[in-house]
Amino acid sequence: MADYILERNPINASFELTVRCNLRCKMCLFRHDEAENNDLKVNELSAKQWIDFARQAAEMGIGGILFTGGEPLLRDDFPEIYEGVYQHGFIISLYTNATLVTPEIMNLFRKYPPHKIGISIYGATPETYKTVCGSSSAFQKAIDGSRSLLTLPSVIEFRSTIIKDNLHESRAIEELVKDEFGEKYPVSLSRMVMKSVRGACSDVESCRLSPEDNVRLMLQKSIDTLKNKIGKNFDEKNIRIHYGINKSKTDCFSPRLKASLLGCGGGTDSFAVTWDGKLQACQLLGAFQTDAVKHGLKKAWEIFPLEIKLPPFDSKCQNCSLGEICQCCFASRYAETGSLSGCPEYACRDSEIIDSLIFKESKTS
Repeated sequence: MADYILERNPINASFELTVRCNLRCKMCLFRHDEAENNDLKVNELSAKQWIDFARQAAEMGIGGILFTGGEPLLRDDFPEIYEGVYQHGFIISLYTNATLVTPEIMNLFRKYPPHKIGISIYGATPETYKTVCGSSSAFQKAIDGSRSLLTLPSVIEFRSTIIKDNLHESRAIEELVKDEFGEKYPVSLSRMVMKSVRGACSDVESCRLSPEDNVRLMLQKSIDTLKNKIGKNFDEKNIRIHYGINKSKTDCFSPRLKASLLGCGGGTDSFAVTWDGKLQACQLLGAFQTDAVKHGLKKAWEIFPLEIKLPPFDSKCQNCSLGEICQCCFASRYAETGSLSGCPEYACRDSEIIDSLIFKESKTS
């Protein structure tokens, strides 16, 4: 049998401008302790370096750049970076908590509109923002910033992460977005919240939902979405039947590993550059890195596969029948267990509950 040759063509890149943030969200994967901020700021890539990376990315044929963090707008030189990168003709996306949208930022965005903006909303009241993000005033700042961003011709998506502290407002967050900004803006929810990575300080285990609550929340959101689309003829069994028909039992990752390095697009058609200049498969997986400052972006991309050494999966995962509904990837395994081959208990329980709530019930419905 001929060896499979994997073609790697970078299409999109994430530029993690900083891991600093003006909020202190309990569940953040990347936020460091505030005592580290001065050292972090000193070691962040300069505006000149980010703009040069953009030049290199354009030469590589990359079409889309995502600005992310931390909070990218926190950088004093964000306007310089943004304009310099934009000039290279990328499709630009931005993730922001919208609390730092100033007149200067709006003038910049009116001149060079992002193609897409993902706005994080973490509660429906100042009190919940205080509990989740450490700042009650951030609530109104996020509303005002979002309202300003909505005047741009950009595609806007609202995003939220539901944890124990804002679970009671999960529906209220959606209602808030609808009432403040219009019905055409749905709120996407993070499917799972992994433990913090790369030296971040959050104690995610203490605040994330139990697997049971997480699955029930996501299932209910799917049901609500279908109800809105289908109307009075909607039958709740439909969602179970839909998932049941499409479930197939295969070994974990076996179909996808043949067409990628890590079972996803990371390192194959996309990559992330960290705040300090390391190229890695995605923002979450820091197990494999190449030094983009030392080698240059193109060379760092070319040698990246040489850094990847994948161990065999845990025997429990190898023999699992729930591979196609499992939310595990190498990044989540590494974040949860500290090992690329680890079997995360949180994700295992998640898969078991999905199987019980959807697939097993669909057989008897």
